[in-house]
Amino acid sequence: MKIECGCHCIKCNSTNLESNKIGTTEKDGYFDMHHTCQKCNTHFDHLDGEIFSNCSKCNYTSN
Repeated sequence: MKIECGCHCIKCNSTNLESNKIGTTEKDGYFDMHHTCQKCNTHFDHLDGEIFSNCSKCNYTSN
């Protein structure tokens, strides 16, 4: 899913991200998301900046 949110990769600063909604949408419209950078393949949490080598929520595995 491509979501425009102004985020950038925490590793290479690219804005070319694939985004995945994680969990439910809160009453205020906020929802957690994970991003995968299309330039360097870093997969990370939108809010806390955690980098994942594997993510079962997004079916992501690093190569």
